[in-house]
Amino acid sequence: MNWKALFGAEVVSAGEKEKLEQLDKSTKPLRDLCERIKTEWPNSMRRIERIQELAAKLAQRPGDEAVYHQMTIAACMPSNVQSGYQHRDAALGVLEREIDKTTAPGHEIVRRCLRRALDQAESELRKTESREQKLATDEGYSYSPSGRVQALQKKVLSLRNEVARPVFGEEGFNGCDHWKIRLSEYL
Repeated sequence: MNWKALFGAEVVSAGEKEKLEQLDKSTKPLRDLCERIKTEWPNSMRRIERIQELAAKLAQRPGDEAVYHQMTIAACMPSNVQSGYQHRDAALGVLEREIDKTTAPGHEIVRRCLRRALDQAESELRKTESREQKLATDEGYSYSPSGRVQALQKKVLSLRNEVARPVFGEEGFNGCDHWKIRLSEYL
């Protein structure tokens, strides 16, 4: 559903978007560190590939101790999917919780935007449904919701679920998508 084409109303204000972007910017060093850990401490699927990649670099620069050290770390990573990577995941877990803690104020902004979108969708659903029901009554046939009404009903349900989704600090939180993904339809 193209929200802007349907309603033309702003769901995410420029100020809200700026605050969310500032929160993102404040976590950039932590996110970069997570990516570095994911690269330098490869999982079993990437372990051999990473060793070969580093060996190719080492073949070009045989005396490069930093590359040799990275290759040693990759070689020492567990190769068993079921029992390995607790140390990698433990490090990432701490960093990711810190990112969640830092970006927690953004969840209220996202919820506020989603509530605004929900209000608009519910209002449009009421108007459209009322108009279609009146037309059905006036013309003497039984009301059956149009594709637009059904799409609006799905959208309202989806937005209600998204508004109610647990976020960091709430019971049942199990991670959630980045704000740009959650608000992508309205940006």
